[in-house]
Amino acid sequence: MTHARIDKKLCAQCRGRCCQGHPGVWSDPQRFFALFSPTKIPAADALRKFLEQQRLTLREVGGILIPAPQETVRGCGFLQDAGCALPATERPCQCLALIPDIETLLDDEIHCRLPADFGSGQARENWRPFQGLLKQV
Repeated sequence: MTHARIDKKLCAQCRGRCCQGHPGVWSDPQRFFALFSPTKIPAADALRKFLEQQRLTLREVGGILIPAPQETVRGCGFLQDAGCALPATERPCQCLALIPDIETLLDDEIHCRLPADFGSGQARENWRPFQGLLKQV
């Protein structure tokens, strides 16, 4: 993904407030499948097994199922004290596209934002054609 905007210093200072809120989703189905099933789009059984093994889930976003990390009481299941446990190459598209904002540190409100191409609306449209598969999982 060429839109990564990771600011390790800023994210370490804010301690992942966005990650504490909820996990981001893979807004690009082709990237998700290429990362985790490079040969083809997996069958429902293989996808179910993969999601369980990788601590991923299907999150319903506006009535559309989209792969995302499992959520815990801390927020994203991959959030650790030292930051994200996932290598940047495997992180959800929304996590990589999030634009950090120093204002988040100044007033304790999340000011980081997503470009429209990675927002929930676009993610829903991108995953809509795969709902038949995902509903079988």
